[in-house]
Amino acid sequence: MNVPLYTEILGHIKDHIYPNSVPLPHWRMKEGEVRDAALPSLNDKRWKDFYVTQHWGGYDKTVWFRQLVTVPANLAGRPLVLVVDLPEGLLFVNGVPHHGIDSNHREILLTQKATRNEKFHLAIQAYSGRKKQPSCFTSAFIAESNADARALYNALTTLQELETQLDPNGNERSKLQEILLQTIACFDSVSPESLTFRHAITQALDTLRKALSNSTVDRRGFVHLISQSHIDVVWLWTLKETERKCARTFSTALRLMDEFPEFNFSQSQPFLYQLTQKNYPTIYNNIKRRVKDGRWYPVGAMWVEPDCNIPNGESLVRQILYGKRFFKREFDIDADILWLPDTFGYSWALPQLMLKSGIKYFYTTKLTWNDTNKFPHNTFWWEGIDGSKVLAHIPPVGLEGQVAAAFLKKSWDAFQEKSRIEHTAQTFGFGDGGGGPTKHDVEATRVLTNAAGLPHSFISTMREFFETTARQATQLPTWRGELYLEMHRGTYSTHGWVKRANRQAESNLYATELLSTLAMVHGGKYPQQELEDAWKLLLLNQFHDIVPGTAIKDAYKDVCGDFTEINRRCETIQAKAFQKFVRRRSAGQSFVVFNSLSWTRSDYATVTVRSRKRSFTVVDREGNSVPSQIISRDKGVTTLLCHAQNIPPFSFKDIFVRPDEAEQRTETWNVAEKEIDSTFYLVKFNDNGEIRSMYDKVAKREIVRDGERANLFQTFRDMPERWEAWEIDPKYEQKQLTLFNFVGAKVIEQGPLRSRIRLRFAAASGSHISQDIMLYNHSRRIDFATRVHWQEKQTMLKVAFPLNISAERANYEIQFGALSHPTTPTSSWDKAKFEIPHQQWCDLSENGYGVSLLNDCKYGFDVKDSTLRLTLIRSPHYPHPVEPWWLHDEEATDQGSHEFTYALFPHEGDWRVGCSTQRARELSHPLLVVEGNLSHSIPPLFSLSPENIAVDSIKKAEDSEAIVVRLHEAHGVKTSATCSLGITPQSIKETNLLEEQPTELIMRDGHVTIDFNPYEIKTLIIAFSITD
Repeated sequence: MNVPLYTEILGHIKDHIYPNSVPLPHWRMKEGEVRDAALPSLNDKRWKDFYVTQHWGGYDKTVWFRQLVTVPANLAGRPLVLVVDLPEGLLFVNGVPHHGIDSNHREILLTQKATRNEKFHLAIQAYSGRKKQPSCFTSAFIAESNADARALYNALTTLQELETQLDPNGNERSKLQEILLQTIACFDSVSPESLTFRHAITQALDTLRKALSNSTVDRRGFVHLISQSHIDVVWLWTLKETERKCARTFSTALRLMDEFPEFNFSQSQPFLYQLTQKNYPTIYNNIKRRVKDGRWYPVGAMWVEPDCNIPNGESLVRQILYGKRFFKREFDIDADILWLPDTFGYSWALPQLMLKSGIKYFYTTKLTWNDTNKFPHNTFWWEGIDGSKVLAHIPPVGLEGQVAAAFLKKSWDAFQEKSRIEHTAQTFGFGDGGGGPTKHDVEATRVLTNAAGLPHSFISTMREFFETTARQATQLPTWRGELYLEMHRGTYSTHGWVKRANRQAESNLYATELLSTLAMVHGGKYPQQELEDAWKLLLLNQFHDIVPGTAIKDAYKDVCGDFTEINRRCETIQAKAFQKFVRRRSAGQSFVVFNSLSWTRSDYATVTVRSRKRSFTVVDREGNSVPSQIISRDKGVTTLLCHAQNIPPFSFKDIFVRPDEAEQRTETWNVAEKEIDSTFYLVKFNDNGEIRSMYDKVAKREIVRDGERANLFQTFRDMPERWEAWEIDPKYEQKQLTLFNFVGAKVIEQGPLRSRIRLRFAAASGSHISQDIMLYNHSRRIDFATRVHWQEKQTMLKVAFPLNISAERANYEIQFGALSHPTTPTSSWDKAKFEIPHQQWCDLSENGYGVSLLNDCKYGFDVKDSTLRLTLIRSPHYPHPVEPWWLHDEEATDQGSHEFTYALFPHEGDWRVGCSTQRARELSHPLLVVEGNLSHSIPPLFSLSPENIAVDSIKKAEDSEAIVVRLHEAHGVKTSATCSLGITPQSIKETNLLEEQPTELIMRDGHVTIDFNPYEIKTLIIAFSITD
């Protein structure tokens, strides 16, 4: 083929896309947020004059450009487009949001047939992004649009790229070249300046289309092309910018539907729809219209696309509950696809959550990022921890997919199930502000659908793909296990304060809903909307670039405010709920202690009394002594640690503090700077403040491995080659640092309930650690309450516990269950898990004895031989706002103060026998204490047995006055459980996670028997007669 001639003709065709144009060199410009800037009626005479090719903006700048365009005679009667070159912007036409602008979307159709002297009030809200250099407004003009020229040009360039993918000596390439030659032959002897060149373009396009439709190629395979735009809720921008990204992308997709009848669009995340509904109602109403037309497909099921390692189980349930309810209410859509293309690993609990929520299909692309093992399947059955199975698809081409020959070829050639099934999927559309699909994409689908050398491709939907696949899925392979991402392991630990805020918010919402439910059962009003709003704030901040710690610094200002608001709401609602049960007393010497957990609990609580007395007696309502210990005195205020005993599930207990006239003598423990001799343990420290021995006096055995040191702080240089905020350097163990030196120890408390010794460590850089190690008289838990002032960059802090335990596998908690990992990995799959995400505990157990490491906000750990290590802090640089892959911001994360508690819990038997799950929940859910005393006797709501049945949520039902109880079997054991009701209900039913499909349960003598499969989740709806 004559390549120079082909290239020359292509250039002429491109020139004819806009045969007539009028430049728009002069605009009015104003920087900043301007109210009503898009309205034609706005007086912009005081705005600055701006001329195309000038620079504007800078770092994080919004600028408005306005112009009134009048259609000249030479453009009348023609399709009229605006062509603008700006980095990102939203075009308003006559005051209405019309179309997004970016480097991939420069041409905007204003009207299919312009009228002479027709006026268009153009207003562009432009955004400069977060690069420090100013932006350039490169060009702007209106033009007649020749749709045939554009279609032909796009077709020829698309086929030109296809030619490079074909065998140079193959028959398919020869046939394609013949088609291209036939097409450009239409331009023989036709001058590009002549009037007949336009007719030649139309003739050539018709020739090309006929030739492609008549070509017969023997091939196998179908690629479903799914148009979409992946929009990160927060990442290299703040939430404010996300609102505008939605408007740009969504308006562009709507305009493409106007131009191309075959085009449809899929968009996930109900939260983004809610943002658009609030800020751009015109766009939102047009989306609703297109959903009704079957052109726009809401997908995803979850409120946002969350991280799936850090949120707890109930958070994942609420993502689905609120996400599906929004889609059903707004669009009458039953979302049955879990769409999580970019999340950093997928919990083994997800298949069960999906099936119990009416979600049949799972889609992601992220596992194609694995750095060690290629994931062995693209289309497969994913079997969950409880045995639930869902149909899953991980396409060979990820979110970078385009409608181009190279991508389509890869979609089929790399498809691993092609011998079993003929269909795969590929998404297309620029994301994260890129604006979604383009006109070129849609026109390329027309050309490539039957192109030689490629699978058959066509615009489709993800539901159509899954439904087609499901009909052929009986022979597909099954993957049983979590979908661990062999990448981004640092996200379990980056931004420690966000992890802590997340855990606290989850605990607060759990307790707040429970207290509000109890108040409702006794006649109070349930604050349903306030709680839903608080939950949605939490769910937003569990997005997969927020809670993992991988957004820019500016974004976390909003995040901090959101968590403050969640806690404020919870405190306000809890205080109101307590008023239903508690009488306030001014004396401040009676208290109500509340157990928010589902088992009878004896635990520690602190109370503060206003008295200068030196000694106090604490009793319960029956006059029984409550063990206590004074832990601080200051200016007439005394704080006591009390051991409240035998508090029933979800119940309250009165305790009363009485000053003693004479100071009572209390028993103290043998506590020194290098040794603590407590009820359960004898703990010895070396000269460096490390534990050299921890002897279990009950089990009569040493806990620390011989010759090793426990509670050992280890620091490592952590400088991954790329994605610094996301990754842990795989060679970090070769880069260990000697950072902290032991400063000293001080005895703070000496019993009788608790002993406490404070250790201090310091680094030359100014970083320092203050840690209180606490041992108890009535608990086998050993707490390490830790405060860190951190000034290190690109450094990771771990704490190690080498244990005197011989175990082949470590166990650890995930949402609604537990997993295990070999202590001595041998396979490449196990070795790739050198950092493991977990929830509240990890454990090493041997026959008859074990040790659990509990945490109140830390999510990453590792295990090697008999050593458990918890990752406490890592401090990468923030992502670079323009190029986060290889570059990073100048500032580092995690600078300043950190507070967290981890705990060691030795126990009999394994983690099940030792009840590690219960002890871990007690750490994250301390007893709640309020001043006053109970106003009346309150029967327990219900109790459960046996102890392996855990309660995850107690709340008001979404659509009735009944209450919802979420339960799961926590030990992986088939169980027949008993629920004993303290208040006689009107009815009790089992439903799915959406509180639908009720099945009546039989109650006998106030008891209900419920059968659980291993790790099964169940949702009960209990209707009570509400009484005051």
